[in-house]
Amino acid sequence: MDNPYVQYMYSYPHKTAYGPLSGIRLEDYIQRLSGGQNSLYFHIPFCQSKCGYCNLFSVTGQSDEFMSAYVDAMERQAEQLRTILPKGADFSDLTLGGGTPLLLSEKQLERVFSIARDRMGFEGKSVIVETSPAQTTEEKAALLKENGVTRVSMGVQSFHDEELRTLNRRHRVWQVHRAARILKKSKFPCINLDLIYGIPGQTVESLLDSAGQAAAYEPEEMFVYPLYIKNGTFLAQKMSIHPETVYGMYQELRDFLKERGYKQLSMRRFVKDPDPLDQGSCGFGNTISVGCGGRSYIGELHFCTPFALGQRSCMDILQKYMQKKDFLEVTHGYLLSEEEMRRRYVIKNILFCCGIDKEEYRCRFDSEPQKDYPLLTEWIRNGLAVADSAKICLTEKGISLSDFLGPKLMSEAIREKMRKWRY
Repeated sequence: MDNPYVQYMYSYPHKTAYGPLSGIRLEDYIQRLSGGQNSLYFHIPFCQSKCGYCNLFSVTGQSDEFMSAYVDAMERQAEQLRTILPKGADFSDLTLGGGTPLLLSEKQLERVFSIARDRMGFEGKSVIVETSPAQTTEEKAALLKENGVTRVSMGVQSFHDEELRTLNRRHRVWQVHRAARILKKSKFPCINLDLIYGIPGQTVESLLDSAGQAAAYEPEEMFVYPLYIKNGTFLAQKMSIHPETVYGMYQELRDFLKERGYKQLSMRRFVKDPDPLDQGSCGFGNTISVGCGGRSYIGELHFCTPFALGQRSCMDILQKYMQKKDFLEVTHGYLLSEEEMRRRYVIKNILFCCGIDKEEYRCRFDSEPQKDYPLLTEWIRNGLAVADSAKICLTEKGISLSDFLGPKLMSEAIREKMRKWRY
């Protein structure tokens, strides 16, 4: 079979397709937040060390003073955004991502939550925070509880020290257990644990052992990721596992989790007792990001600070952000055409178990999804998708091949921009 691991399609267009924009002011778009479905995202780009597979915007080794200065810049940005937010621009959820948000001190974390509430007017009930085992302490868990955090996602990756060393992860298994016990004791409504499969040296037995140890903590969610080795990362020159072996690991892991009561909602996401309200269509909500490295989406306008991988390049972008005076000018991003908006809708919905809602597609685009994308009919014919009068969804086989099928829906214009991007 072809390599099933082409690209992880968590958003569209991909950030490497973004480019310079001119003449765009947030004031001209921000009114669309009024009465819409809006999310708030704060990017904390600091890590203790760079994981071997990481291709996210983050830096390591920064002082407490530098991180405080970064929070100052976030507050200045939020202050400017507040002056143009329209009435009725409510945010239903807040996410602190990174990087490693809990690398911030307790005082700095408290400031970040205050910025969300006092500057951005956040009053939503869903608050999500990403963490790492080494940074998960009882004190910080208590702080998260006090600030209404409803979901904590922890990057475990493996319960085997040798595999963690291969990934260039700095935490050890004893720290994973300590952190998991802290999170369970804190009684967050939702705990998510991440695992990686396809690690060089990993076996099906060691993978399922890791899954078993994770499941023993009864997390409400588990995300499982294939190991992608990207240019510009620590593992780029290291050995990898044959794709067919990785795919076999995925199948074993999927079946293991389903047997333990987890429902599969995407190739990566497994949930116990999923909320039906969490399975609606996606792709049209707005997101406002505060910080350097997070992406914002307002209708067809997608934007962020420029993306980089290396420490030096990231630091240069980060320092420019911290010195910025005007946060309302949009200078880097992508303006989606009507066609790209259709593609975004199809990609974001077909890759999740909610599927493509035919009636919603008609209302949004005055067309039929299979007419616009004959590939969907081909997938149905080949047993990779199913369709009824209401929806088009991937089958279990199709879901397992999401990273192979999803990229086929990308436009050639986006592909070309991504090919030209250099880390």
